[in-house]
Amino acid sequence: MQFKHSQEINAPADYVFARITDFKKFENHSGPTGFSFKRQGRLPVRIGTRWDISVPVRGRARRFSAELSEYIPPRTLSYKSASLKYEGVMSLTIKPLDTTSCRLDLQVVAKSRSFATSLVFNTIRLARRRINKRMNTEMKKFAKRLAAEHKASL
Repeated sequence: MQFKHSQEINAPADYVFARITDFKKFENHSGPTGFSFKRQGRLPVRIGTRWDISVPVRGRARRFSAELSEYIPPRTLSYKSASLKYEGVMSLTIKPLDTTSCRLDLQVVAKSRSFATSLVFNTIRLARRRINKRMNTEMKKFAKRLAAEHKASL
């Protein structure tokens, strides 16, 4: 299963990378979405740092852990996750378009390792159009928010 999305952002690439690597903000976020992101241990973030993550899927919290697997400032950030039931990678890449804008590419690739997980993935595949639409909406909101915050900081 694979999801890809690209979004242009009217903010410099360095600013956007700094914002998506603001791990403290993600860890302290508690919003209406039901998403939680908690770091294991107290060491500084580096390759190998792990987080416990909870994401609502079809009305139920799906819990897993993710590990920072690639961190190349100011362009690339990747997380990998694996268990007996699945394996997955989420990659974020920032490509400068000019000095004042960039493109954020998001890619999520997941494979099931069990029958039960393949049923969950099939449900997600059936909802692909709705998920892509929601992802597109959320990425546009994120881009507008980053652009506005960057503009306000000038």
